Amino acid sequence: MFSHEDHANAVERLEYSERQVDLLTRIRELGDRRIGPAAKQTDRDGAYPQAGIDALREADLIGLAVPEPYGGRGAGFQGDVVLLVLALMELASYCSSTSQVFALHNTGVQLIHAMGDEKQKRHFFDDVLRGNLFASFGSEANASRFALASTLRKTDGGFILNGKKIFATGSPGAKWAFWRSVSDDAHGNQEERYMMPVVLLSAPGVAVADDWDGMGQRGTGSGTVTADNVFVPELHIMGGPGDYSRHAPFFASQFHIHFAAQFVGIATGAYREALRYVKEKARSWSDAKSAAEDPVTQLRVGDMAAKLAAARQLVLRAARLLQAYNDRPELQAAVHVAASHAKIVATETSLDITNSVFQVMGARAATRAYGFDMYYRNARTLTLHDSVDKQRETVGKYELGLV
Repeated sequence: MFSHEDHANAVERLEYSERQVDLLTRIRELGDRRIGPAAKQTDRDGAYPQAGIDALREADLIGLAVPEPYGGRGAGFQGDVVLLVLALMELASYCSSTSQVFALHNTGVQLIHAMGDEKQKRHFFDDVLRGNLFASFGSEANASRFALASTLRKTDGGFILNGKKIFATGSPGAKWAFWRSVSDDAHGNQEERYMMPVVLLSAPGVAVADDWDGMGQRGTGSGTVTADNVFVPELHIMGGPGDYSRHAPFFASQFHIHFAAQFVGIATGAYREALRYVKEKARSWSDAKSAAEDPVTQLRVGDMAAKLAAARQLVLRAARLLQAYNDRPELQAAVHVAASHAKIVATETSLDITNSVFQVMGARAATRAYGFDMYYRNARTLTLHDSVDKQRETVGKYELGLV
């Protein structure tokens, strides 16, 4: 007779490719043995998730998004888009700080793939395969959240960077960072002046302040980084002013899909812990022999399982459409809407499930000793990263034929 786990494994082998299943198996082994056990201490300490990143490094997964011809696993841009999404979803179920740092690292690697020339790709991909990490900084504390004040000015052999970034996720453990900036030498609007330098975070003039103090995602190192007359050599400039606009549709949709994947992952981790607690420790709300046999508990668990399954499938659908977009640019609008569908439902699901698990576990599960509140705090914090109402508006306009 098939067990619940056997059923799940059989379904995964139907839904995913062999290498996707192999990656999930590897991450689950790392999650059970190393990443998961360290997650609650990372949360309590508000410390960079070194145990999780070290586990990924030792498992040779830091180069997940490096293209296969350069020695990587070919996930993401112009490769297996779904593979990267599955990795982030699974990681987030064990430690969402690790998954968020890893997501931003892979954004950086993919930007090298998209925008770098052959010399740049060889240089940076080799460094990633040695275990070094990227970060990617966009946010600034300006009156307009869309305006960039970080500037690049041409000088002999390269550029001079000045600016300040907030929410600089991954900065304490990254070697490199994409520092979204505008050219002081180019003319036009921000998009036409937009530049993508890669900054060495140990370079003179760079200051990394791990001053992030959120109620959740406490290990992401999402603090402040400043650049004061930092020299950036020509080799570290990806393209020229405005070149990123060619790739913006892909990365904009992937941004939402990756966050949605992590929302689902956080909810999955909470749900997994809740099931274990119900089976081993919870008391029944009725005269049933055990909490697992209580109809009220069964109803709640069934509801959570259905919501999780729906959210997961929306994320995977969006990822598969994004992969198809590589060869079919006419899918751009459909991909953007699918990413919005996934983000809307994943947001609601993560907040609902990380709250609802307490209803099946009971009051004792709310004690600090268990740390189950970590999942809700992480979900609440990460889902604030970008207003989900923007995705609702996007879907509404699409359905009403306004885009």
